[in-house]
Amino acid sequence: MFIELVDALRCPRTHEESWLVLAATHLEARHVRDGTLGCPVCLAEYPIRDGVADFRLADDPVLAGGRTHGEEAPSIAMQVQADHLAAMLNLADSSGFAVLIGDWTRLADGLLALENPPPLLLVDPPNGIAMSPGLSGLRAGAALPLAAGAARAIAVDSADEQRLASAAHATRPSGRIVAPARAGVPAGVRVLVRDDTLWVGEREAPPAPLVRLHVRRA
Repeated sequence: MFIELVDALRCPRTHEESWLVLAATHLEARHVRDGTLGCPVCLAEYPIRDGVADFRLADDPVLAGGRTHGEEAPSIAMQVQADHLAAMLNLADSSGFAVLIGDWTRLADGLLALENPPPLLLVDPPNGIAMSPGLSGLRAGAALPLAAGAARAIAVDSADEQRLASAAHATRPSGRIVAPARAGVPAGVRVLVRDDTLWVGEREAPPAPLVRLHVRRA
């Protein structure tokens, strides 16, 4: 877990959003290999082992491989090349961080091989994908443990409504979201392009708050 990504993590339990406290026991080149993340609100603790933070709760209906709610589907990542995914997610520079969920994590090495890749956060990666410089990992339920607008782009492999809504919440305005064609489009996301395999959307900026106008009379 890249230490600078810790600021973007949030407790997945239902309470006001709060940053987490890191207690690292093993660091390598600014990556936390082992440690614990603690929530100052509910006092929950989430372990980090081999660079992967585990945010799964006891009642999360998550199956192996990152599928939620018992979902099974063909591999999307096998149909897309890494440079094409980079273009869809608009990863033209190394600013911010991008999130790859489930099956999309198979393209992580290909994205890192491109010019100026951003840091990648892998959510529910398949067994056997090791964390290395540029890669951070976590396991989670349908709700992503990320702050609002924290990620520059997210690739989702699931049609689960809660995970898609959570991905939209965690994507910054004008950030990209890629999802399977069968997935519904969450509120606040505008579809840019769609085919039989997937759609690419853009996170819309939230409406500006109302401004009270005062009339000055002469």
